[in-house]
Amino acid sequence: MFPLPAGGATQLFTLAALAALIAGLSAIERKGAFQLMLSRPIVLAPILGWAFGDVQGGILLGIPLELLFLGGVNLGGSLPENESLLAGALASMVVPAGLAMHTGVDAPLAALGLGLLLPLAYFGRRLERAAEGRNAQLLEQAMARAERGDPDAARVNLLGLLLPFGAAAGICAVCVLLSPLLALARLQCGQMVLSALDGAWHAVWAVAAACAIRAIRDPRAPVLAGICAVAVIGATLVFRWVS
Repeated sequence: MFPLPAGGATQLFTLAALAALIAGLSAIERKGAFQLMLSRPIVLAPILGWAFGDVQGGILLGIPLELLFLGGVNLGGSLPENESLLAGALASMVVPAGLAMHTGVDAPLAALGLGLLLPLAYFGRRLERAAEGRNAQLLEQAMARAERGDPDAARVNLLGLLLPFGAAAGICAVCVLLSPLLALARLQCGQMVLSALDGAWHAVWAVAAACAIRAIRDPRAPVLAGICAVAVIGATLVFRWVS
């Protein structure tokens, strides 16, 4: 049986529309307007999870992503990896997949989704560069029209918001629509594969903790990052042995 969220295809398309709207607005908020950090993974993923009906699943995905990309701040001309696009796409695919499986987001499902979608962080950076180039062209057009006395010149610059909105909205909507395939892949995994994916997700948390420590720019950060990663992995092994 092909896994679908409760409500079937209609519910899936509703979730896709919600993902498109929220992800599109977050792409604009990331750099085009306000910049209140609402597009950070620790905020965006839970918002999407709440919209889908599983805020806990969104939190589970958002925290390690926030730690992984904590050192990448979008300021001025600096363009780090697009953690917002990755967080939006991951929540848009993994949370509906968990709903379709009626189990919620678990470690193997999260690891499988992150492994598939991680390149979006780098692809998103290229999209942002393309958007900035387009915005520069629109600014020149707006200035030229303003010099001619065109009262609608300011509206030209607003067109620059369409590219980031459309790209993020489209990608996250597609991720929702493909979420049943992720759920199906998760259901087809054998016990050994599930165990490996479970371990991989714990390793993600270890790497995320190390990256967060490294982001403090302290001379001792590399040592602290290594200790933190070893501590997380050690605690995970002890927990799994005890349980």
